[in-house]
This record gives sequence, C-alpha cells and structure tokens, in this order.
Amino acid sequence: MSSLFVKFYLKLCGVIPGFRKITRKWMYQLMARFIKQDQWSFMNYGYALINGEVKPILDSSDEVNRLSFQLYHHLANEIKLEDKSLLEIGSGRGGGASMIKKYHKPGTMVGLDYSGNAVKLCNKNHGRDGLSFVEGDAENLPFNYETFDAVINVESSHCYESMNRFLGEVKKVLKPGGHFLFTDFRYSYEMDELEKQLTDSEMIIMKKRDITPNVVQALDEDHDRRMADISKSIPKLFANQFREFAGVKESVVYKQFANRELIYISYILQKQ
Repeated sequence: MSSLFVKFYLKLCGVIPGFRKITRKWMYQLMARFIKQDQWSFMNYGYALINGEVKPILDSSDEVNRLSFQLYHHLANEIKLEDKSLLEIGSGRGGGASMIKKYHKPGTMVGLDYSGNAVKLCNKNHGRDGLSFVEGDAENLPFNYETFDAVINVESSHCYESMNRFLGEVKKVLKPGGHFLFTDFRYSYEMDELEKQLTDSEMIIMKKRDITPNVVQALDEDHDRRMADISKSIPKLFANQFREFAGVKESVVYKQFANRELIYISYILQKQ
C-alpha cells in the first residue's frame, strides 16, 4: 500500500464520514473473521509512561499488552471504577475491556462494537461473569437512559459518522454524575471542532491532556514486536496494509503523529 493511497483514503474518510464508518466496520469484520489469534486482543497505538507516571502492576501474562493497556489505564485510573457499571463503546477485540475488568474491578462491564464478528470473538475469548459484549452502533446505543456509572471510548470515535450524535448517546446512557473517559486522535486543524463538540455536549470537562508524545514513544517501543507479529501472522499480500494500520515506524500515521499533523488527546468529562 503506497503512502499516496493511504493519504488519499484518510482524506476521503475526512470528507465523507459515512464512507469512513462503513469501511472501518467491514475492515474489523474481516479481521475478526480471519485473524483469531488471542494475542491480537488490542488494536490501539499504545501509551508509554513519561514524566514520572506510576507504572501499573500487571501479571506476567499481560506484559505483552502493557503499552496498549496503559492507554486504557491512564483514563480508568482517574476515577474509582470498582463495583461500578461501565460501558466501553468501540470494544474492538476485547483486550481493553477484559483488562479493565481484571485490574480496575468494575461490578459489571459491557463492551459494545459495530462489528458483529468482533463481538462473537470477544465473547468467546474474554466473556465471563460480569463482562459481556454486544453488537451495536455508537450513534444509536441499545441501552436505557441512565444505565451506566461510566463510559469509556478509546481510539474509536474517529471512525464515527457523527460525533455529536455519539456524544448525545453517551450523555443519555450515563447516570447523573457519571463520567465519560475519552481518548482519540484528530488532525491538528480538527482540534477546535472537537473541543466545541465536547463543550456543546453539556458534559463538564474535568481534565484534558495532549498525549501525543506518549503515543509516539509507545509506537517506538513497540515497533519490533508489531513488525514480528505482522510477519508471523499476516499473509504477505496484506502485510503492507497491516504495517500502516499498526502505525509502525515509517508508516503514514506514525509520521503524522511525529510531526504533530495528528494530535492524540484525552478527556475526562462528567455528566451534570
């Protein structure tokens, strides 16, 4: 996959949100159907600890996914989740929800994803007491009003057709005083629009962080492992596409983060 093609696809996704949403759904459908390895339980770019951040203690079996889990942990550690009801929107291959359930101990956790194949895979690999996965649309959530104490959304919203509809759904399913834990990336010229969308949601912004340096460092640290996994698990015909998808060094996305054309941001919001 040439860098020009990748840039064209990303540009088209920015111009036509509906195209972005449907193509990402079918990409994840195909991945869940044909790539079933347990080690592919995360699909985010990761988060490296810098500036003296405390390292979460993990079981040795979870160390391979440390950088990806830390992207969740830096949000989940901001509020008390123990015994709470938690929804992840855009649960992907289930690793984040599974490790949050294990280490942050919410009473119940539901992972929702647009890909039915991914949901089936998650229930098979990660489903257990207090943790389940359901198919659904982030812009039309299949839950009652005021169902959850917290909602988490990690590196998923850039695929949605309408951010405003999504935020309205988040606010709908949150209990009064509930928290929205959000992190994702946008082009630098989109940052003001994202801030306005979050402000207009009428949820209160409690904390905001630019975590682009953490993400770039995570991609640097994880480069060799990602390259090895792609070489081992992905047919050569699709290897270039997966290197772009994984954000390895020299990929278009990696360069965009490194030069801050793309900004990775995180927010903690609270419903009034």
